[in-house]
Amino acid sequence: MERNIAARIFRRATLSRDFWLVIVLVAVIAVFTSINRLYMSFNNIKNIMFSVSVSGVMMVGIATLLISGNMDLSAGAVGCFATIVGALLMNAGVPWGLGVLATAAVGALCGFINVLMAYKLGIMPFIGTLGVSFVWQGLANQITHNAAVHIENESFWKLGAGKVFEIPMVFLYVVILCVLYGLLLKYTKLGRRVYICGGNRSAARLAGINNERVGAMMMINCSVLASLAGIILASRMHEITPTNLQTTSTMSAITAALLGGVAFMGGIGTMKGAFIGLLLLNAFKNGLDMLGMDAYWQIIANGLLLITAIIVDYVNQRSLSNRLKQKLND
Repeated sequence: MERNIAARIFRRATLSRDFWLVIVLVAVIAVFTSINRLYMSFNNIKNIMFSVSVSGVMMVGIATLLISGNMDLSAGAVGCFATIVGALLMNAGVPWGLGVLATAAVGALCGFINVLMAYKLGIMPFIGTLGVSFVWQGLANQITHNAAVHIENESFWKLGAGKVFEIPMVFLYVVILCVLYGLLLKYTKLGRRVYICGGNRSAARLAGINNERVGAMMMINCSVLASLAGIILASRMHEITPTNLQTTSTMSAITAALLGGVAFMGGIGTMKGAFIGLLLLNAFKNGLDMLGMDAYWQIIANGLLLITAIIVDYVNQRSLSNRLKQKLND
């Protein structure tokens, strides 16, 4: 009896995408550790945690947005522009707490502009957010004259320098956000609506769900979290530049979400899987760094990883579609 239960549990685990993601993550760690034993040193683990922090906060917003069936390619530019505004306010004497709130408010405003383009002007989010990202990048360069904005506020620096049992607080921020958003998606009415809107807009409309309202909330949420990612980066670096968070940051967040099983077309994915995908992506990047791989080859490797994630997502979608058709035919 106990053997049957154990076998059933193991069978369910092996059918889970998260299970195989963890296997791949362990394999990546094992390969890089065999090449360089310092890969699993505590200092390098902390480096991975730090690298997870910025892309991780942004990933939470993008993963939730993708599940709702929407896209935002301006997240990196929004985070950079909003953080620069907040940094300038803090340097002008505004308390750092209000500076963080101002940064989040600017991010929300940028997200609202994305909403207007998508739902009032009818511009596809993929195209609209790509176009507006250049606007935010240009404004960030203009107001800083393409120079770094150094933040002279030691209290603000502590936001990104804190530790709990030697674990960086910035990593714990990501864990807390993933847990909170995972609970929101799984157990709340809003979370269920996010999945329904992403999976089938027509069905959502027939069920009385306002697709535009749900999409608008997720777009604004994505921009606010991107702004908070910029705040975390600025608190760690003590400065922010117009190039700190660019398109590559957005692509990294999207890659992590797709690797974690979030469907590009929406309706599928969990925050747990997205978090594992985030760890896998950053463990892979860190391993390439430790190998001393040329930066240009790293860009190629990251691009191939994104393509792989998209292909896996496409295959999963085709497989799911075929299974549904077979059930309908039966």
